[in-house]
Amino acid sequence: MLTLPTDVTDIAQLIVMIGVFGAGLYILNYFLLQMGIVRGSGVLYPVLVIVAASCVLISMAEEFNLAGSIIQLAYILISVLGLLRGYLSHHLVRFSEPEQQFVDNYLETLKPHHARKLLNTAKLITFEPGVTLIEEGMTSDFLAYVLSGRTTILKNSQVINQCGPDQILGELTFGIGLPATATVRTDEPTVCLVFDSQRLARVLRRNRQIDDALKAAHFRHARQKLLSSNNHTVKARTMLAAAA
Repeated sequence: MLTLPTDVTDIAQLIVMIGVFGAGLYILNYFLLQMGIVRGSGVLYPVLVIVAASCVLISMAEEFNLAGSIIQLAYILISVLGLLRGYLSHHLVRFSEPEQQFVDNYLETLKPHHARKLLNTAKLITFEPGVTLIEEGMTSDFLAYVLSGRTTILKNSQVINQCGPDQILGELTFGIGLPATATVRTDEPTVCLVFDSQRLARVLRRNRQIDDALKAAHFRHARQKLLSSNNHTVKARTMLAAAA
């Protein structure tokens, strides 16, 4: 059976080892963050910070340090608040029916709280038939998602395509300051989610994940639209040849 002095020594050594483990965990966590293995906005990083701070705080029982204790308690509290914010942002995000339609068809890979930030820059607008949304040769930052209705795409006054629901308008020229390559005109009452270019640009600058997801979605959609335009052109030429 161990004597009391030996017991006290063993406890002191255990407390020191816990502190060393916490310090090592701090270093490991920071290394993983810099290597891109964990993300500051993820769950693992704040959990490891809480564990590391708790270990270092326990080690201070041997030799109390007020400043060090305040720092460790602050790390724990801030990390808990970060986890709580992440949980609420993931589980309490709500979308209207039009917004959910946009997310399901265009941004299915984006996390809900990021999609919410993106959609906060958009508003629902109904356009009457015959309205020109984008004019060929004019610089435009118009970006919209068609919820219902139909638009015609014209180049050099010739119809090259038509866009219906679940289509994006203006993705090729948004944010790059180049003239529009075609004119877009509504054929019937058309309901769109229209993005505020300035607010959206700020969101994209501050959120790399949203910017990457939107660019990837634009690329996929532009490819589909190009294929549709080519098919429309071929079909129109075939009809003209048959009529001749």
